[in-house]
Amino acid sequence: MPTDHDYLYQLATHPDITWRWRYRGQSIGYDTFLQQLWGGTLVHFVVERRDGGQRVGYVQAFDASERHGWCHFAVMLDPMLERSGWAIECLALFFNYVFTAWNFRKLYAVVLENNYEELHSGAGTWFITEGRLAEHEWFAGRYWDLVFLTVRREDWEPSGPALVAKLTERPAGPVRETA
Repeated sequence: MPTDHDYLYQLATHPDITWRWRYRGQSIGYDTFLQQLWGGTLVHFVVERRDGGQRVGYVQAFDASERHGWCHFAVMLDPMLERSGWAIECLALFFNYVFTAWNFRKLYAVVLENNYEELHSGAGTWFITEGRLAEHEWFAGRYWDLVFLTVRREDWEPSGPALVAKLTERPAGPVRETA
């Protein structure tokens, strides 16, 4: 909703997030942010807590190629929620939604190597590492690899829907579509 725009802008430009998000630390104006929020977006949701509706993040599917069966995805969560399990929960719900609504074979995330270090425990379970561009992007005084992570439908379908069913049995953080 338009009432979410200020929150999303603050989240995307937060010093702990901006270098991980599409801007990679670059300053961006509010109007430009709003235009880019919708540009290339297939679907996106604001992540909220069930117990009061407090916004805690954002998930997005973008740059889709329905012809070739893939799209990119991204997630931003409030930095205070790091390692809280919210990323796993909202992404499980999101993957299930995207794989149910579209016939994609693959969902891609592209992350800097230093961000990948926080995600590597999901390798082989949640995603595979499909590619890596060595020393591709400059950040914090050095070049970092750019890592391509892939969630494949064939890996998701055997256990993902059951995980979603289990997650939705207890109080959790749902997603709602932005407008």
